[in-house]
Amino acid sequence: MRLYETVFVLDPSLDEHTVEKERAKVEELITSRKGTVKKIDRWGMRKFAYPINKRPQGYYTLIYFEGDGSLLEELERVYKLNESCLRYLTVASEDELTKGEKEETQADQKASPSAP
Repeated sequence: MRLYETVFVLDPSLDEHTVEKERAKVEELITSRKGTVKKIDRWGMRKFAYPINKRPQGYYTLIYFEGDGSLLEELERVYKLNESCLRYLTVASEDELTKGEKEETQADQKASPSAP
């Protein structure tokens, strides 16, 4: 499984209880598809750089999780069907990739002699 991060923005007209229910739905989807939630960052209400669907702000949530390709497809399908989700983005997390690349670079530097 690979590490991913997903950010989604919810409608600002939702109350806190509804926002938490929407976040819980995303967490449940991830765990039901054999993924694991690593970390959740609740950024709260943030102002947009430009209006989205005539709304100046929204509730942001960032979730780090492990999963496979079928989980990503289902997650994006659920985002598209959810009318209270204004925007979303899911990408492979750079943290794990960067960590692996640093280890390889350090191993290469130790193996090759330095030039005079």
